[in-house]
Amino acid sequence: MKRYPRPDLPKLFPDDPFQNEDPLFRALFHQAGTGIAVTFLDGRFIKVNSAFCTLLGYSENDLLDRRLENIMAPDQWCRLSELYQDILTGKQGHAQISLVCRHQAGKAIRGLLNLSIVADKEGASCCFLVQIQEISRLMNTETELEENRQRYRALSDATFEAVFISSKGVCIDANRTASIMFDTPREELIGIFGTDVIAPDYQARVREHMLSGYEAPYHAVAVKKDGTRFHVMIQGKMIRIDGSEVRVTVLRDIDAQVAAETALRESERHLRSFMESASNFVLFRLRHRPDTPYQPWRVFISPSIAEIVDPTQVPDFQSWLKMLRPDDRERLLAAGLKMLDTHRLDETVRIHDDTGKRWRWLHIISVAVSDETENSLFFNGIILDITKEMEATAALKAREKELKEKTESLSEVNTALEVLLQKREVDRMEMEEKMLTNAKSLILPYLEKLKASRMDEYQRVYLDLVESNLNEIISPLSRSMSRHFLNFTPSEIQVANLVKQGKTTKDVALILGLSARTIEAVRYTIRRKLGIKKKRSNLRSYLLSIDGSDTISGGSDRIR
Repeated sequence: MKRYPRPDLPKLFPDDPFQNEDPLFRALFHQAGTGIAVTFLDGRFIKVNSAFCTLLGYSENDLLDRRLENIMAPDQWCRLSELYQDILTGKQGHAQISLVCRHQAGKAIRGLLNLSIVADKEGASCCFLVQIQEISRLMNTETELEENRQRYRALSDATFEAVFISSKGVCIDANRTASIMFDTPREELIGIFGTDVIAPDYQARVREHMLSGYEAPYHAVAVKKDGTRFHVMIQGKMIRIDGSEVRVTVLRDIDAQVAAETALRESERHLRSFMESASNFVLFRLRHRPDTPYQPWRVFISPSIAEIVDPTQVPDFQSWLKMLRPDDRERLLAAGLKMLDTHRLDETVRIHDDTGKRWRWLHIISVAVSDETENSLFFNGIILDITKEMEATAALKAREKELKEKTESLSEVNTALEVLLQKREVDRMEMEEKMLTNAKSLILPYLEKLKASRMDEYQRVYLDLVESNLNEIISPLSRSMSRHFLNFTPSEIQVANLVKQGKTTKDVALILGLSARTIEAVRYTIRRKLGIKKKRSNLRSYLLSIDGSDTISGGSDRIR
């Protein structure tokens, strides 16, 4: 580094303190806590105090061999030299600048430099008075303070609660959430009194808590800018900021919570009303006791239990069990223990009625639920009296059994009747066969003899009729024909048989002793009853077809 020769000290004043060694000046100069130096106009050091040497890490002799620019960073000296020129040219008589100095060890020192011109007794500028105060710690403190301020602001704005800072009830600051919660710009919130955002019916309470320094949380109703009311939870605390006592108040929007709690209370009220007014069924809630699993504690049971048993007879679960049928009691206890794993119970048991003479059927359905707040297990359930249903089911089963027995008996009777009918059919067939055999052997031979004898015309006609009718009686085909004559009169049956035998209308009239017109009328009626009135069908052919005969004896029917 270039060394500069040490010049003689200029005589600044008639009584130069540097030369006269004035005790007061020396004390102020050398014992000052701020670094002080005197330089020539070109920046060469003339005099430095001990604080200046300590600040930069140089000895006094080392500094007196240097210029001011040697302890500055190059860019910092450029800024300072501009101030030099401004002061020398008279643009300003004093300057202050924050800059970075270089310590002898190489580290940077942030300082606040004050520069002023010193004139001789003639008023001419002769040197500069330089004061350097280290502000690194101050800058760090300000930086930390700003960072803390930004951190506080970020934390305050990020919280979901509205935060107000007030002094004597007047808001001096508010976070972003407060602005959003009340739909009011932050600038408009500053300066208002704390109760201005509170509903009128809650303002007195809030004002009292604010001014008294109350710190416990309490409920109130707030009002937005548009007049919308909502529930809030308020909590405040007195703190000191910059030596002043202020109140920090936090408001949490609990409108949804209050609405939910109101709905829950309403639901609980309806549920309790429903449980207490239950009829035809019983609702209950039991608490499980691990130490006595067979004796759960009764939390609630609906008054409708009186419809089943006298409540005074079942003060506890054990009394209830004693009233059950023994086999049902054991089954219910086993199901209760299993319920600790499955958390469900569905059992049907029997219990004595009020008279103690008959059993009542009860259907018990229960579900085990855990209450995390109490760390307990509860059994919630319902008891249904199904005695009528069970009795109806039993009666139905008895009736079904009775009907089954009757059905089986009727089946046996039907079987016997079927056997009897089969026997009757066999007997009938045997009788018909016997009748046919007797007719062929006992009657037909004599008819043949009569036909061979001498007879007049009327006798022969009557003999032919007898033979024909006899053949009709003994013919198996006559049975099928008779089905079609069920709605015929005896006269119509006679005429139909004669027509089927091939007799003309004249022959039929002669045989029956009736007029031909009468026979025509009967034939018309026969065709109508047989459904062939408007059909061009031969009556004799039709009668033969329904009778099952393939042979047509005699001539065709001459009268249709």
